[in-house]
Amino acid sequence: MTTSMGKNLKTLLITVSLGLLGSVAMGDEPQTEVELTHWWNQPGEVAALNEIKKGVEQRGGRFVDTPIATWDKLRSGIINRITVGYPPAATHWLVDDDIFDLYKMGVVHAAPMEHNGQPIKEVLLEKIYDDVTENGQLVVLPLGIHVQNSTLFNASIYRELKLPLPTTWNQVFAQAPAIIEAGYLPVAISNEAWQLHLVFNTILLEVMGHADYEKIYLKNHSIEPWREQLTRSFELFLQLKAIADEGQKTRSWDMAARMVGNKKAAMHVMGDFAKAELTKQGLKAGDDFLCSLSPGSGNTIIYAIDAFLMLNVKEPYLKRGQDLLFEVALDPIVQAAYNAKKGSIPIRHGVDLSQLDACAQASYQQWVNPDTQVTRFSGVANPLRTSFFQAALSRAWKETGLSAEQLADELIKSDESSMQPRARK
Repeated sequence: MTTSMGKNLKTLLITVSLGLLGSVAMGDEPQTEVELTHWWNQPGEVAALNEIKKGVEQRGGRFVDTPIATWDKLRSGIINRITVGYPPAATHWLVDDDIFDLYKMGVVHAAPMEHNGQPIKEVLLEKIYDDVTENGQLVVLPLGIHVQNSTLFNASIYRELKLPLPTTWNQVFAQAPAIIEAGYLPVAISNEAWQLHLVFNTILLEVMGHADYEKIYLKNHSIEPWREQLTRSFELFLQLKAIADEGQKTRSWDMAARMVGNKKAAMHVMGDFAKAELTKQGLKAGDDFLCSLSPGSGNTIIYAIDAFLMLNVKEPYLKRGQDLLFEVALDPIVQAAYNAKKGSIPIRHGVDLSQLDACAQASYQQWVNPDTQVTRFSGVANPLRTSFFQAALSRAWKETGLSAEQLADELIKSDESSMQPRARK
């Protein structure tokens, strides 16, 4: 190699090295990223999530989502990721006591207490603020309120048969023969354990009343005092089983919801999120289908709060993503668009309610009505007891020859055994 060539090569290497150092020093900072794990997989749910995604991307962020099959799998997966020190920046969550336990453990990133200069207490509806804050900190970012004791009705069937919308379970059973004779299913349902439990809660609410219903899911509190009410509730549940069709054995909840839209079934008991499966088909609330609180609900709303739980991460681009997600999720325009497609109620003041369908507008008015009683969905209030209920209900639904008395007794015994202190070995 000549001296000239050596000098030229040395100059080239220095130039390349300086260029590389300059690119690292000057930039190529990763784009602000919203990393989200969730369990929204149905068309209506995905359409709602896309409103969040659109808001993030319009503000220059990158939206990266990981869908999980079920809530239980998501919940266990997130706990596992926290345990091994690799949490996602944000995850969908149903507001429950666990979020406050995680917050006390120091793994939760608390959201700001102001949104665009306005105090969060003034932004959020009062009950929502109480549910998502602790000691003046916004522990979880709320998105929408879901009414869990909601029912969809096919408007055409009830008009054709000149039947009123049922307000009690006995009325549902009284109307069933006429609906069956006309060639329709009285109730569209599947044998999914969580769906059976959701329906059973509406029966419990009717039999027990609001005050006792709130108590039956309290932790460290025996359900033995309500043996009689539990037995009566199982009797009604077995009556519901008697009018179900064989198709329920292979049907999912969203398929059951669409049976109402397709005029195959008169009604479907589910959270109000099921409505999104009908609006996604182009059906109109108030015309093609009707909504109300489920039979037996009276003036009580059983609710759950969809939220984003943000977790502590180190990467600056993910931290910026958390700030961006906070900005987007509480934006009143995004709130209207998201909840309109999700079938839920906005969690903040200042949202244009005219974008919501007739059912959601009615639910919002029920929520803000001072005479309405509200209670948290049991599935997030006491997961262990919920598992006992779901096991008993699945057995009642899938097996034959079980009496209401036997089912109530087995449920009480299972629950009591979990409350007994374990002896140390």
